[in-house]
Amino acid sequence: MSTISLLEFKNVAMAYDGIIVFENFNLKLLNGETVGLTGPSGCGKSTVLRLAVDLVSPVSGEVLFKSQPVNEWEPTELRRRMVLVPQEASMFTGTVEDNLKWALDIHKMDYREGEFERVLKDVLLDIEYLGKVAANLSGGQKQRVAIARALLLKPDVLLLDEPTSALDMEATLAVEEAINNLIKVSDLSVLIVTHNKEQARRFTSRVIEME
Repeated sequence: MSTISLLEFKNVAMAYDGIIVFENFNLKLLNGETVGLTGPSGCGKSTVLRLAVDLVSPVSGEVLFKSQPVNEWEPTELRRRMVLVPQEASMFTGTVEDNLKWALDIHKMDYREGEFERVLKDVLLDIEYLGKVAANLSGGQKQRVAIARALLLKPDVLLLDEPTSALDMEATLAVEEAINNLIKVSDLSVLIVTHNKEQARRFTSRVIEME
């Protein structure tokens, strides 16, 4: 892991309808680092991820990606380099392969032979899943397909918002195993939001708790 900061929050404050959600928030995500962000419901954990990809703007402070304010990036390019995987994975009509193609099409990226198989392998899904109807998958399988879809974009940073909160224990363990494998086989920087401190400690190099 290098000491180069990819994503940085500097004294960031966030408010909705004039009500402060958090303030004086500072965080550096280094190149190749995996960080867990925990805290009680309503403290603004998911908002941090939305700030990172410029879906919302802070009241004060600065959010930087590769030393450049996120609001100065072209939005599509920013959200390709930093991909946010939401809490509940949305599947589009068709097969898993159709869903993976969609990720490339929307960003006008070319398909390279073997890519779909590679990203499925990274999230511990067999190649046979390419032909399965995405809507018929279990919650854990959908979450892993969503992560695989994000990996196709070759991001620098992966942002995971409560990746297992809506899953049963069996599916949670499967997704955790897939995330662990992904961290081992890639040089991605990963920021994981979770209310579960023990989960965060299991596969992150550093845990930050919001109050």
